[in-house]
Amino acid sequence: MAWVFAVTFGLLCVAGLLVVVRLLRGRTTLDRIVAVDVFVTLIVAATCVGMGWLGDGSNIALLAAFALLAFIGSISAARLIEKKEPYR
Repeated sequence: MAWVFAVTFGLLCVAGLLVVVRLLRGRTTLDRIVAVDVFVTLIVAATCVGMGWLGDGSNIALLAAFALLAFIGSISAARLIEKKEPYR
C-alpha cells in the first residue's frame, strides 16, 4: 500500500513542477492566478496524501480553511482582473 502513496505523491510533484512552469511562463495575469490556485490545490492534495500515509488526520480542519482561503482569494483576484482588462 505504501507504493500507492509514493506514486501518488510523485505524480503530484510532477504536476506541481508543471504548474510552476505555467506560473512563470503565463501570458496573462489570469493564467498566473489559475496557476497559483492549482498549486494551492496540489499542496492540499499532497498534504492529504501525506496524512493518509502517516495515518494522522489531525490537520484536516487546517487544510479545509487553507483551501477555502485560497478559493476566496482566487475569486477576488479574478474579479479584479475582470474589471481591469477589457473583453476580447
